[in-house]
Amino acid sequence: MIDSSDLVHYLASKHFTLSTGVPCSYFREFLLEIQDNGEIRYIPATREDEAVGIACGYYLGKQNCFVIMQNSGLATIGDALTSLAQLYRIPLLMFVSYRGLEPDKTFPEHILMGDVTEAVLDAYGVPFWYLKGDDWKSTLDAAIESMNKDFSVVCILVEKEVII
Repeated sequence: MIDSSDLVHYLASKHFTLSTGVPCSYFREFLLEIQDNGEIRYIPATREDEAVGIACGYYLGKQNCFVIMQNSGLATIGDALTSLAQLYRIPLLMFVSYRGLEPDKTFPEHILMGDVTEAVLDAYGVPFWYLKGDDWKSTLDAAIESMNKDFSVVCILVEKEVII
């Protein structure tokens, strides 16, 4: 498990100053820490594609931002991802809750998205990593390095109770 406070401090040390997205219970403690900590600002979005737009605009203002969403939100970001972030090669870090896996097979939409999450990311051409409690900093380092080197969108898949 990853302590939310450690994660926020780490992302701030990597020069992320803003986060945006649609809340998910997997990220509850993480979002609370962002709001309480003050190192990274959080702007809630009404939809995931709006969050991608906010993050891209923030990057164009010379700041780093990351996006938070459920994997079901991957279905709504297609246009913003392909015609904005990817087209203009805007580096973007996405934290995506990986719902629909055991023991979280609670809702039909979670089951469906759990089955196709990786295929959707592959179809979008978005490289992804799995955030695990052990060696999480190395995982984030690899994703952020890829994001910055290739000016690309990258994704961190987060299973239930990984971030506390």
